[in-house]
Amino acid sequence: MAGSYSKINYRLRPAKAVERKMICDSLRALSPFGELTTYRYVGFGSTYFSDFILFHKSLHIEDMISIEKDKHAKERFEYNKPFGCIKIKYGTSYEVLPTIEWSKKSIVWLDYDSPLEKTILDDIDTLISHLVSGSVLIVTVSAEKERPQEEGLTREQINEFRENKLQERLPKEKIPIDLKPSNLTGKNLANFYKRIINNQLEESISVVNSVRSEGEKLNYKQIFDFRYADGSRMLTIGWLLFEKNCLNLAEKCKFNKNFNATELDKPYEIKVPNLTLKEIQYLDSQMPTDDCNAVKRICIPLKDVKCYAELYKYFPSFVEMFM
Repeated sequence: MAGSYSKINYRLRPAKAVERKMICDSLRALSPFGELTTYRYVGFGSTYFSDFILFHKSLHIEDMISIEKDKHAKERFEYNKPFGCIKIKYGTSYEVLPTIEWSKKSIVWLDYDSPLEKTILDDIDTLISHLVSGSVLIVTVSAEKERPQEEGLTREQINEFRENKLQERLPKEKIPIDLKPSNLTGKNLANFYKRIINNQLEESISVVNSVRSEGEKLNYKQIFDFRYADGSRMLTIGWLLFEKNCLNLAEKCKFNKNFNATELDKPYEIKVPNLTLKEIQYLDSQMPTDDCNAVKRICIPLKDVKCYAELYKYFPSFVEMFM
């Protein structure tokens, strides 16, 4: 089966593009653990390799591995690979991750386009047991509610359908016992998924720490919690992983707080306003600003100005070019 890259142009998703730039900008805060050039990046490049291009050009990371599950499209992936420093490993993430040698600090972005399922939790468990101190783990999943194909179902039938779908994807012991129908709808679903992911993270860390000395025990710090929708609602969570004896280095990593990166219960909702190129250029001439009410808006809604003022440094530029 062809991957989602055959249906979605990942370069043209504005909220995703903003998230990618925010993450890239924030990763510079890892400098207390060493130069970013010493890190490895592991992700899912697809045919666009957007994050690989950005991280290579902006962070100068040269050790890069892309995991591609579509083994039947090897020729296309190799053709679209933008840099020679990218190694492509074919197979599912749960097949490939255990085969990678993890002796160096890594930035791993498990950028799934699917809802939360057992294999994702297994990938998290695998990485927690292998990533070295100073590494970053980022997980993205779809947080779009399940929609039955049948029409005319009652609310109770829809709730049962969504719970059954969840139980098909996750083992019973991974689903919190206080599950309610409201957990599986709207923005609540992302919070519910985050809770399950955090439970897995803590469980995996507890297992790792059971055989480690006090100074080598693994700690984690949340550094990302993004929500956005380029069609489907998405959830992205990220953590800095570090050993206890590296706590001083972790405290020196000043991750960007402009989007609540480190606040556990305050996710940042990426809202990209629809603006014309002329409107963007007009607003740029008044940026930065701490008072959006004072911005000369002409015909631009204030809510769009406020969103743009937060994101203008990361705002994507999409233009049509005739060659």
